[in-house]
This record gives sequence, structure tokens and C-alpha cells, in this order.
Amino acid sequence: VSPSMIRLEDVNQSAYFFNQSWLNFTGRQIEPETGSGWKTNVHPDDLHILDNIKPKTENKEEYAVEFRMQRHDKVYRHILALGTPLFMPPGNFKGYMVTCMDISEMNEAKKEVTTLSGQLKKVNEEFDQFIYATSHDLQEPLRTIGSYIQLIGKNIEKENYEGSKDFITYVIGGVERMQHLINDLLEFSQINRKNTPFTIVNLDEVITIAVTNLSKTIQENEALVTAGKLPKVSGDAFQLIRLFQNLIDNAIKFKSPGRKPELRISVKENEDNYLFAFKDNGIGIETKFYNRIFAIFQRLHTRKE
Repeated sequence: VSPSMIRLEDVNQSAYFFNQSWLNFTGRQIEPETGSGWKTNVHPDDLHILDNIKPKTENKEEYAVEFRMQRHDKVYRHILALGTPLFMPPGNFKGYMVTCMDISEMNEAKKEVTTLSGQLKKVNEEFDQFIYATSHDLQEPLRTIGSYIQLIGKNIEKENYEGSKDFITYVIGGVERMQHLINDLLEFSQINRKNTPFTIVNLDEVITIAVTNLSKTIQENEALVTAGKLPKVSGDAFQLIRLFQNLIDNAIKFKSPGRKPELRISVKENEDNYLFAFKDNGIGIETKFYNRIFAIFQRLHTRKE
């Protein structure tokens, strides 16, 4: 906590005393500060704030006000000023004692808390969406498994073992879908836990790895994935590979019926960022669903579609 800066004012709010902490802060002698000279240190945009306390001073009341004041190094700092009226026996008003504190660090801390609160709120919202989506998605394979287990049970009672083979296949498919959802849950839980420091990542290498990982899917669907020259960016290579891989996989997964999937990846360099475009010939997304599709774990089509 910075030392308190104190000034004393007479009944006309003309300053006549400043303690050493005030002088150390401004880097000026006491003479230029006296009267209303100290106000030359106040940020021009904040002078009106000082005018707003007049009703308080006219009624000889306490006040608190925040404004910016220039420090000796020409940097404006946020100052909290607390004005206390001074009375001498038998109650004669003698002016004000104004105690000022540099609260710049406190304000920065408040901003950080506000930012963290916003991030926490977003995480909570995403978690709620995730719980809803996951619980909904898990019900479908569970229903499938439950139904076919019942059918298998009936066939066993009838000693119809041959007819149970297809049902067992369906049960295995349901289990695999549940395993996939559980893996998604584990991946999602690890995203914010990874504190891997960013490095310079060559996106040409990233897309090569992503395409290699999806080589079987690409071959089975006779898909064509092309990309222009991609830049090097600062990021987490693992997460970028997963991002590109998921986008390519989605372009193939949601292909148009009777059409071989094609995906073109391009990039535009702006002044302070890169704008990437993933353009495919698939079924697309209607404009009205743009906001929904980027919510966590949302889908617009059923598994069969």
C-alpha cells in the first residue's frame, strides 16, 4: 500500500499544506502546489469530477472521489481522495483534510477479478451445456443397449442363439458410441488443465499430421483435402492438430449424398491476425443455426443423418 498523501485546505478549499508523501508523488515543491496549483497534476478529463464535490464541500460534509493524477514520472495514476471537514471548538469550520491514496494496483486487481469472474461464468455455462448434451447423447446408446439386451434375453429363453448375433452387434455398437462420448468428456476436461506454453507452430506440418491421422477416413470416402501455403503461428501444436483434424473430419462426416467430399483450406493475413477458411461441398449450415452450432457439444443432425 502506498503512503497516504495529505493536503490541508482552508475554508475556501485553497490548499496550503502538503505532506512529504504528496511531494514525493508529484516530484514538485510545495509552492507550485498551493492554492489550486495541485490541480494542474489532475488529468484534464477528470477535472469535472472535482467540480462534482462542491455540494458536499458547501455543506461541510465528508466526500470520496476518484480521479487520475500525474506522478513525477509523467504517468497518470488512479487516486482515491477522502475529504474530511475540520472543526475547531466550539464547532467552527476550518477547512478540509484530504487524504489521497494511489489505488492503481487495486483497480488493476479489480479488473483481473472481473475478467476471471467472466471466464468462470463462461466455463460454468459451457459445463451446463456439456452436462445437458452429454446426458442426452448417452441416453440413446443406453436405450439401444437396453432394448437389444432384452431381445437377447428372450432369444436365450427360446434357445435361439443364432438370432442373437445381430443383436449383440447392435449392443457392441452402442457400447462403442458410449466409449466415444466418454473419451470426448475426458478430452474436454483436459483442455483447460493443460498449461502447455505456446511455441511457434508450422501449420503446414500440422495439416500434414492431421491428414495422415485421417488417411483411412479420407480414403474410404474418396475425399479431397487441399490447402495453400499456411503460416507459422504461436500456439499449442497438440491442440492445433486436434482442431484441424476435427474440422477435416466434420467436412467428410457431413458430406452431401452422392458427392465426393472436397475441402479447401485457405488463409488470409490481416494486420494483426490470420483469418482461416475451411470451405467444403457438404450439406452446410443454415444461417439461422450459426449461433447454435458454435455452442459446446451442439449438433444439427442426428447420427443417421
